[in-house]
Amino acid sequence: MDKLLFKRILIALITLLAVIYVAYLLISANFDMYPTENAIETTVTDKIYTNAFIIRDETYITNDSSGVLTYTVDDGEQVNADGEIAKIYSNESDATAQTKADMFEEQMESLQNLQDTDLTNSVGIDTINTDISNEIISLLSDLNNGEISSADDNINNLVYSINQRQAYTGKISSFEAEISDLQSQIDELRSSSSESIGTIKTSEAGYFSANCDGFENVFDYSDVSSLTLSEFNSFTQSEVSDNVAGKIISSLNWFIACEITSDQATDLTLWDNDVTVMFSDASTESVPASVYTINQSSDDENALLILECNYMDADLAEARQEPIEIGLATYTGLRVSKKAIHDDYVENVTYDDDGNKSVEKKKVQGVYVLYGSEVQFKEISIIYSGSDYVICDPEPDSGVLFNGETVSLYDQVILEGDDLYDGKVIE
Repeated sequence: MDKLLFKRILIALITLLAVIYVAYLLISANFDMYPTENAIETTVTDKIYTNAFIIRDETYITNDSSGVLTYTVDDGEQVNADGEIAKIYSNESDATAQTKADMFEEQMESLQNLQDTDLTNSVGIDTINTDISNEIISLLSDLNNGEISSADDNINNLVYSINQRQAYTGKISSFEAEISDLQSQIDELRSSSSESIGTIKTSEAGYFSANCDGFENVFDYSDVSSLTLSEFNSFTQSEVSDNVAGKIISSLNWFIACEITSDQATDLTLWDNDVTVMFSDASTESVPASVYTINQSSDDENALLILECNYMDADLAEARQEPIEIGLATYTGLRVSKKAIHDDYVENVTYDDDGNKSVEKKKVQGVYVLYGSEVQFKEISIIYSGSDYVICDPEPDSGVLFNGETVSLYDQVILEGDDLYDGKVIE
């Protein structure tokens, strides 16, 4: 390229950039440009993130007999005192055959009940269809969450509902053939294998769990209120004996122990409501809980928080240690950026009985809102403060605001800018 041509192009570009820059300065000097953000409704929950250790009233079930165990109750299932939790067989073959025969007997009993029930007088087709849909949804959810035992129950319930629909609609008039076939398989399995040589029972009533992790007796359940943070941080796991066949969770109430900061301890000391707990693995639903006790050696040190719960299922019966979210209050209001908050004066105009006007001014916390080309200052009532935003009450109680006016939904809140004041007109 010709050097003279290159020089001319370069000079032209520099001149263009200079013109653009001068134009920008002129525009900035004559027009106020303020970035804004709409005040939108938001719901947030104040949370504490920590690691949980679950303490339950747990008693080992022992078995000193030789043989193969087959559990007759599911994890998380309630059992009575002296209730059977497992059968003992001489070998694996007998255990498999007899367990399969028990399963076929349950299926045969289900079909027999359908056979003997007049469905047209006991249930409607809409109910049956709803049951099928619900069981499919529950089955997919359990499979997705790896809850195999629950998935087995869903499959059995789904098969029952489908058979129920077949009978109700007349597509199947009798289950005699299926019942007869199941009976033949049961007879063959029973005759080709030996029955159980013993059973395992529990002396305690409660929830059964076959999973034992060695943490069952780390803390004294009856003395959990006196547990200190130092003791909590120094516990060790015990080895589970070979003769342990499972455990019984005797009390409906169980505890979550976790370490919290001194600030969080102060907040919870003043808290007089229940909380919710969301587990990372044990449950897909939040679990209600209450603050049982907060043990702290001094006000400026971390504390041990103990929450009390009384909801139980199979997954919670097996959970022990995992991260949790403790949900406190839930706040709904208008979200406003913290950088938009200023202090300015607002007026409160009142009239006496004679019609005389009185104007009182007061400096309050608020935001500048853009209405068309005019800036207005509005007081705010903060109900929640996040890291870089606040939640404001759009309808505070009487007397909270100095003059009764506050930010409204979809107001254009000015985020930043110089020389802002109430009544300023942007030309």
